[in-house]
Amino acid sequence: MKAVGVEAACEVTGKSKATLGRYYSDHDEHADRFMPVDAVAALEAAAGYPHLTQALAELSGAHIDFDEQRQMTYLKAV
Repeated sequence: MKAVGVEAACEVTGKSKATLGRYYSDHDEHADRFMPVDAVAALEAAAGYPHLTQALAELSGAHIDFDEQRQMTYLKAV
């Protein structure tokens, strides 16, 4: 969301500011809320870089190569 901005994140995901805020909140009351994969994909496409995908790969010990020449246009915003 930092790479895109809150307003754009709301637009590309179809989620409200409050809903997006709950997804990244560190409060216990929101611990069981997770961003849907299609919303993550839309945000990564808007950001132009797969930030979460990269982080998940690193957590599992994997490595991904990102080709900046290849546009992430295959992802359709929800």
